[in-house]
Amino acid sequence: MSRVLGVDLGLKRTGLAVSDELGLTARALPNLVPRSRKEDVAFLIETVRDLGVDDIVIGLPALPRSGDEGPMAKRARGFAEALQATLIEASLTTRVHLVNEAHSSIHASARLVESGVKKSKRKEALDAEVARGLVFDFIASRGNRS
Repeated sequence: MSRVLGVDLGLKRTGLAVSDELGLTARALPNLVPRSRKEDVAFLIETVRDLGVDDIVIGLPALPRSGDEGPMAKRARGFAEALQATLIEASLTTRVHLVNEAHSSIHASARLVESGVKKSKRKEALDAEVARGLVFDFIASRGNRS
């Protein structure tokens, strides 16, 4: 099994979560406050090294009504490409995957409510919870989750 890092890119906050080596649990990491693509990629490279991450899952957002890709999806694609290129340059074998994040915020919000997170804390926790959902969805799609 391998460790998976989930990334929910945002303009104000980027949510992060990481699985355990067996793919049974995922924990939220502190949100990343976006600075520049170069700095954010460097931070994620350091995170990959520190945590022993084998796969990175980045949410690919769709426009709410049409489901088409909008500016945020283009941003996610560009970020994923830059991250993968930097991983290769750093001689790391970590793979970057883009995954559909349709309705992920709705599901993450519901999980926060169910787990008893106070309304005043939900906004801050939402991005990392979306990232946790991306991790679990990715693991499930690979058949590694029981």
